[in-house]
Amino acid sequence: QALGALLRPDPRARDPFALPPRAPDGLRTRTLRGARKTCGGDRRSVGDMRRCCARLTVTSKNWRSVQSRILEEIRRAEFIAVDLELTGLHVKSERFIGIDRCYGAHRDGAKTFLPVQLGVCAARRDPTKSSPNGGAHWILSPVSLYVFPREAAGQERHFSVSAATLLFLDNNGFDFNSWVRHGLGWLRPGEEEDRRRGIQQRIDEVTRLKHSASAAVPPMEGAGDSSPIDIPNGADRAVVDAARAEIRDWLASTTRAPLEIPMENAFQRLLMHTVIAQEFPQVYSHSSRRAGERFLCVYKSQAEVYNEQLLALQREMEAIDMEVGVRCILDEITRGSKPLVGHNCFYDFLHLYQTFYNDLPDSIQEFKAAWLQLFPQTLDTKYLAEAHELLVGLQPPATLKGLCDFMAQAASSTQGTPGGPLPVSFEVNTLPGVEYQLPFLSNAPSSGSSPSSTASAPDAEEMEAMDASHEAGYDALMTSVVLVHQLGQILGKKRLPWGQLDFGPLRKSGPEDPRRSLLEALPLSVNRIRLVRAQPNVVNLSGRDEADMSRHFLMGGYPASWKKWDLMKVWSPLWVGLSYVDDTSCWVIARNEADAIALQKIFKMIEEPQFRLCTYEEHRLAQDQAGIGGGAGGPKAIPDAAASVPGNAAGADGGGFPPSPAPGLQRRPAR
Repeated sequence: QALGALLRPDPRARDPFALPPRAPDGLRTRTLRGARKTCGGDRRSVGDMRRCCARLTVTSKNWRSVQSRILEEIRRAEFIAVDLELTGLHVKSERFIGIDRCYGAHRDGAKTFLPVQLGVCAARRDPTKSSPNGGAHWILSPVSLYVFPREAAGQERHFSVSAATLLFLDNNGFDFNSWVRHGLGWLRPGEEEDRRRGIQQRIDEVTRLKHSASAAVPPMEGAGDSSPIDIPNGADRAVVDAARAEIRDWLASTTRAPLEIPMENAFQRLLMHTVIAQEFPQVYSHSSRRAGERFLCVYKSQAEVYNEQLLALQREMEAIDMEVGVRCILDEITRGSKPLVGHNCFYDFLHLYQTFYNDLPDSIQEFKAAWLQLFPQTLDTKYLAEAHELLVGLQPPATLKGLCDFMAQAASSTQGTPGGPLPVSFEVNTLPGVEYQLPFLSNAPSSGSSPSSTASAPDAEEMEAMDASHEAGYDALMTSVVLVHQLGQILGKKRLPWGQLDFGPLRKSGPEDPRRSLLEALPLSVNRIRLVRAQPNVVNLSGRDEADMSRHFLMGGYPASWKKWDLMKVWSPLWVGLSYVDDTSCWVIARNEADAIALQKIFKMIEEPQFRLCTYEEHRLAQDQAGIGGGAGGPKAIPDAAASVPGNAAGADGGGFPPSPAPGLQRRPAR
């Protein structure tokens, strides 16, 4: 009922595909400064501006006309930013301890929910517009695509939706009618290979039959003396009699072109094949379909029949290219070895693989290997903002919109100072009829121009109208802007010009080559992705995860009546973090290595503890011995208390007045 209400047409809505006249050059380009002036002079209501967000999306209605432009921009790009809008996030929202457990939960979510919109932004520098002071002019080409699971080869697809997510999408201008009716389908590589293999086998078989027929004895002319088939009076007889007359007239003519008789009824086509075989043995018949219309085709030679069948099969092979759909964009990124950029994008990457490539493997190590085959260089702007040594001191906001505004403001306020960010300017290159406008702060004038030379700042209503956050293409656009500003900050502090940064495939550079690859410029950031509500909070897609889990302890078997304060009092005077597994077990997280040692010492001091405790490594070892992979870490995985604490525990300082021990706990004196 909720989905039906969202799918009912809005009588006030504009046609989302009513496009203005095509730009002369086939692509509309607008500098950000010009876009700001346009916005300042257009006083449409916020509701009207937001509704225009639905016009930004590519669907099956305009896919053929824009596909080549999108692929060409990707070929020319230096990096590609992506973003997804989904039907839901997690099957169960919780805090995850351990990479394997985090991956397992996210994998289940990616198999349950589905992307509904894919946003892509191709970013490249224009060297002809670089400023004399070392600034780079970036051309950003964003696009949004609605994706919907079309039935492929009789395989029906199922997915789940979250009611809260549907309402969230609706509030952000998502057009459910266009999504369901005109969303683009796709084929996974395995599905595409199966389809092509099946058609190729049929092509080979028809080719063999054609060669065999060429060596056979042709039928005798005038061998049509067989008595006609008696067909009862009715609509079928009228169709057959009319077809007989057309065939006789066609045979009497000198034309070599085949005879095509429109005939939609499958039974009548089958009946005519029987009539032709008996009454006209010197000709050959074949059913054909063109542009959705059915024909009965009659030929004067069997080779013509096989030629028509081969042409039909070739059309089927070409149709697979269209059925591949959205995946052709990702394939083009892979072919060009373009760096793939996202913001807080681990879940997006899992969905990309699960939806467009293959089922996610059971282990994260297998996923890493498969992912690097497709995208060897990835960047997460959230991880860069929070972990890079030259950016973390800025203390940027966590959200994409906040980070975009913050980085633009930081670049504007510190540009031109020694060690400050390198100058940048932007240009939005969009498809015809598409209006993308970056946040106002990203339109700040480049170095050398004064703020007074630009249009006046928009008011609050216009700022809200310009914000198209949570539209996938717009989010990909903001991600591109964030990365460019982050690179400008890093290169500026390292005193490296834009011209020395190479986004190309990984390569060996000579000692005299001044260019630096992305991996050389960001050695500790490439392929590292931020994990949310997880510990460790980063995953290294191209190597071993370096997270230190020595501060994590699994505490289990305590009474279900114990509350958070009871658990905290056990470890006083230490202040620990708690992550619950179930009513009787949780992860205890020490603040530092000294607190971890002290926590083990406290456990050894408790006489007859009412719970068990083990380190993360002991928990993993117990799981491996029990044959449990990536489990939730419940009490069954906890070894006996006597073996749960390493013997090298040492003392540690503690501060604060300890509260009373938890019920039933008595500490024995320290030795």
